[in-house]
Amino acid sequence: MTTKSLLALTASLCMAFLAGAALACAMPADLGALRGELLVRTNAERGTQGLPALAMDTRLGDAAQIQACRMAERERLSHRGSWWAGLGRRLRREDYPYAMAVENTGVGYRDTGGIIRGWMDSPEHRVNMLSRDARDAGYGAAVGADGRMYWSMVAAAPRAAE
Repeated sequence: MTTKSLLALTASLCMAFLAGAALACAMPADLGALRGELLVRTNAERGTQGLPALAMDTRLGDAAQIQACRMAERERLSHRGSWWAGLGRRLRREDYPYAMAVENTGVGYRDTGGIIRGWMDSPEHRVNMLSRDARDAGYGAAVGADGRMYWSMVAAAPRAAE
């Protein structure tokens, strides 16, 4: 399978996952395709390090989208959401029982290649991208009134069933 066909397949699957939380923020019209591209690019970076690919998870995508929208609404980067909710609270709201979770945020990058490069060039974000424990991922993107794109990535591993 070529990279182009893999990207198209991933984008199509992501469109099916967009039935998540409806938000009142300016989201890119091609959000499903962006999410698919981000997953492909993330997994390409992980592959160069011999790490397993992440799977797209709608709950993580919803948590990431909520954060991207909150940042776009406030026009500032943050790991805190409404009522100062952190990542753990957002994941509990999305009913993702996590054993571990990490979040990357970014602003101003115009495309998926730029944000992935930005995260990989940042030591802290790179650690999150290449987390050996992560199994799933979700992404969010929103456009602020300032015209800048706000990005969020959540990677996590589910807690073992009890």
